[in-house]
Amino acid sequence: MGEGEENAQEMFNALVQLESEPEQLESESKQLESESFGLALEPEADKVESEALSRPGLVVTIQSVQFPNVFLRLDGNGVNSFNGAGVGKVNCQFGAGPYEKFILRPYAGDQYSIESLQFPNVYLRLDGGQVTSFQGSGSGIVNGQFGAGPYERFVIRQEVDGQYSIQSVQFPQAFLRVDGSNVQSFNGAGAGNVNAQYGVGPWEKFKITVL
Repeated sequence: MGEGEENAQEMFNALVQLESEPEQLESESKQLESESFGLALEPEADKVESEALSRPGLVVTIQSVQFPNVFLRLDGNGVNSFNGAGVGKVNCQFGAGPYEKFILRPYAGDQYSIESLQFPNVYLRLDGGQVTSFQGSGSGIVNGQFGAGPYERFVIRQEVDGQYSIQSVQFPQAFLRVDGSNVQSFNGAGAGNVNAQYGVGPWEKFKITVL
């Protein structure tokens, strides 16, 4: 190959390299963006995971993202009839046992009721009538109810970081909130505080695990 041909070949190779670099940089940028948000799944896989929650009768745990190993807990002892103000006790537990397991009951429109596995027909209830603005300590009332009505229906939303928020259907501005700041070991009566918040922040995000 003559000197002129070698120069031409080198110029061609350089052009090919320049054309391939933007695609490589774009691919690397997308990978870094995904890793920075902690996403383990591609967008289509996230969609499939979210839709999978709609299968009837799924048993799940609901774990705080802000407070690792802190789970939503519902004590439905003695709850055997409807009470207008709600009844039972909802708080937190360090680790997941029988009181921290729930059945997702799906409805149309991506709505769910959240039933205690330990206490059949006892559902998570959220009264967000007083949740009208952000409060640092949360507001509203979260407890249990015998049977599922309007206060016991929720939209389970997958957030951009892949975690979930739990939004009241009756009070769309109100989201389930868990304060597990003092939950550091198992407590037979549960611990921490569960109420509602106006909007979604770190304390309103959850990891929902299908058992």
